[in-house]
Amino acid sequence: KTMKTMKTTAPVLTAALALISQSEAFLVNTYPNKSARCATELDATSNRRDVLSSASSGMLLLGVTLMSTGASPAQAKVEGYAPPSKTKALGEEYRQGTAALADMDEMAPVPREAYKKLASGVTIADLRVGTGETAEVGKKCNVQWVLRKSNGYFVDSSDVGGGVPFIFTVGEKGGAIEGVDEGIRGMKVGGTRRLLIPVEKGYVEGLEDGKPGPLPVGFGPRQQMRRVQGLRKDVPGEYIFLEVQLTKVR
Repeated sequence: KTMKTMKTTAPVLTAALALISQSEAFLVNTYPNKSARCATELDATSNRRDVLSSASSGMLLLGVTLMSTGASPAQAKVEGYAPPSKTKALGEEYRQGTAALADMDEMAPVPREAYKKLASGVTIADLRVGTGETAEVGKKCNVQWVLRKSNGYFVDSSDVGGGVPFIFTVGEKGGAIEGVDEGIRGMKVGGTRRLLIPVEKGYVEGLEDGKPGPLPVGFGPRQQMRRVQGLRKDVPGEYIFLEVQLTKVR
């Protein structure tokens, strides 16, 4: 590919330089005494030739570099970062168990009867029942989490943030969003639970730092949830999709 690019570009560069050389010859023949004006024209023409030669060589070098590394111009703009995934939305066969929440069969089905709708409208389903301490009002809990939109589109997770847990006290205002605060109650340490949270039980206080969580990190993920909270809050059946794993209670 590199040789093909060079063969394609070289004739164009050669033709351009030949045209400039012909222009110089014409000026020399027309003004044999090389008056001051002619000398100025020749200098200007020579400068243009140098600029064109440098620019063309630079473009050729850039093309060769990109093709030799296998990178596209778009990827070159974010050099050092992995190319974004073309598909973030995952099928239900994957969402039945999230790989980011370890130690569970990610292909295991969740039967319809496993889902339970609370009086508040929050729907919960235990993907794995824990055996440790129970999350109750007044208890401080550590939670690993995966956040998606209702169509399964991945937004963020504690795993992306280096596995740092979301920590809050159950029942304490300003700790967790209402849907998480309600949905986690009764869980035992080691358990994993899916929460389908109505928008009105979600990020109603905003997504800025210090607001109830778990908060997605970065402008992009937060903007996605702002759209859900603002533009889709009245869409029937819209909800926030969270899977949480209770790792510590104290």
